[in-house]
Amino acid sequence: MTLEEFTKIIESYGSEPGRWPVGLREACENFIADNNEARELINRQHELEMLMNQIAVPEFPDLEAKVLDQQLPPRKLALLDQFLEWLLPADEPGKQFWRPAMVACLPLIFGIVIGNFYNFGVGLQGEGFEYWDDELYILSLNDYTENLF
Repeated sequence: MTLEEFTKIIESYGSEPGRWPVGLREACENFIADNNEARELINRQHELEMLMNQIAVPEFPDLEAKVLDQQLPPRKLALLDQFLEWLLPADEPGKQFWRPAMVACLPLIFGIVIGNFYNFGVGLQGEGFEYWDDELYILSLNDYTENLF
């Protein structure tokens, strides 16, 4: 065992041999018996522990009650939760009209989503769409006023 290993054990477990790991206890005791620096280190650690045990912990009356009674800060909602709260307000008078409007828009939204994902065989690759711009231009030049009278 080296002095560094022994120092780590002393700093981690303290100066009492009863708190040291069982597998290292005998090696530590042999190291203390053979090494003056180890004895000095354990004496200093023991003095430090004695001084720390003399320090009194201040009492905080009603600390637990104060901590438990304090108000928590308002919780920040996620963006989706904010949108749903705006769209579907929770029992606020005068704001319930959103629910029927949202229900009425659901088929429209569903149709748009389905229409974007599937084209059902309709494409712009056919020859029929080759002169589409020209046909619109010709239709715009027709005079439709003669059939009105």
